[in-house]
Amino acid sequence: MNQCTASPIHPRAVDMINSALQHLLLNDNECKIERLKLHVCPNSEMAQYHSIPTAFGTLRVCPSIYVTKGVAYVIEDSGRGEKAFAWVCRR
Repeated sequence: MNQCTASPIHPRAVDMINSALQHLLLNDNECKIERLKLHVCPNSEMAQYHSIPTAFGTLRVCPSIYVTKGVAYVIEDSGRGEKAFAWVCRR
């Protein structure tokens, strides 16, 4: 996995996101980065971006009022029988 150095966010946050994506994309052949979204708190630093570069491609960012600060997760859009899900950070 290549480290993405052009990311506008903190390198530790990128590492955490890449780790969650690795779990989803490498363990599920049908899961694609284009169908994934990163859900974050609307007040978080990440919420200011529409998308972020990762080691696996560009990931969409989705601020959600249902996500509290300090929590983030990646989930797949509907479209196939299963939905991929992975925590990036949870309390």
